[in-house]
Amino acid sequence: MNADSHAMTADAVDHLQRLALQLEAHAFQVELKSRTGLFPRLHVINPMNPARTEDVFAAHEDGGEWWFWLSWAGRIGQAEDVATAAERIASVLHVIRR
Repeated sequence: MNADSHAMTADAVDHLQRLALQLEAHAFQVELKSRTGLFPRLHVINPMNPARTEDVFAAHEDGGEWWFWLSWAGRIGQAEDVATAAERIASVLHVIRR
C-alpha cells in the first residue's frame, strides 16, 4: 500500500468512526471493519431486528469531498454531515411496525 492509499484509508476510517458515534446515539450496533487491501466499512445492525444490516463506506470524489455510501452504491450524504447521514441510514434500517 502506497502512502496515498494509506492516507485515504486513514481518512475513510476517521469519517466512519465519526458516523459510528452518531449511529450509536441512535441505538444502532456498529462494527468498523478494515482489512488490508479492502475498503474500510462500517457494519450497521438494527438491534430491534438483527437481520436488518447495512455496510457503509466513506469515499472521496475527484474534488476531494468525502461522502458516505451504502453497500449497493447508494450515496447517503456528505461525510461532514454525520447527523443527516445517520438519519438516512436509520431510515434504510428502520423496522416498520404493524
